[in-house]
Amino acid sequence: MKLPLRIALGIAAAVALLLLPRLRQPSAPALRAPIVAAEPHDFAAELADGLTFPSTPLTRPLPVVNSSAHHQWAEGDVLTPDAIQKIARNRDEFIRLVQENDRILRRQLVYRQDVAAAAVQRSRLTGEPVRTLVLPGLDGAEYEITVISTDLSPSGQSGSFSGRLATEPDSLVTLAFRFGRESFTILSTSAGLFIQGHPREPGELIVTSFDPAAYSPQPGGEPILTQSH
Repeated sequence: MKLPLRIALGIAAAVALLLLPRLRQPSAPALRAPIVAAEPHDFAAELADGLTFPSTPLTRPLPVVNSSAHHQWAEGDVLTPDAIQKIARNRDEFIRLVQENDRILRRQLVYRQDVAAAAVQRSRLTGEPVRTLVLPGLDGAEYEITVISTDLSPSGQSGSFSGRLATEPDSLVTLAFRFGRESFTILSTSAGLFIQGHPREPGELIVTSFDPAAYSPQPGGEPILTQSH
């Protein structure tokens, strides 16, 4: 049956109205794989895989090669993974020391013969304040510190000292201690001294030297941090 022209045009118009909204809809975007940032390669953690550490940290793990009345310096420049494993007390410390290698010049283990807490106890027996301290550098070097201010606990077993190198008025020295564990920082632009001591076991310091122009902050922390624990 042939539809009249008027009816046919009406049906065509109705169909067009029904299809028009669909034709105007934008096509669905093509599916793409999400972009995932590549994980940075953790060289230090990779080195730590498979290493074992004693449940109780070894004291004085490296032999002494130099000594004075105040300190004993252990052998070697502790930068290689094998040397670091000997002084690291656990996996996390091993990783931290390996990561620190890019920010330091030297690292040496130093044993303290006379810790700050002992100096505080002597001062309380004599009634004389602590006026000077001796701190270690690398390879037998020692630095006399003039104490400017102190902040000590009532027991004298923890606290901090601030001062300067006895021979460098523009220098800055800080030392913190807690029950035989110590850390310190020596900064002197005129003398070219940029040294930090980090606590290991009581009476033991991991001493490092660094170039401040190349020393960048560690993730989550300041580049220079003096803490006793």
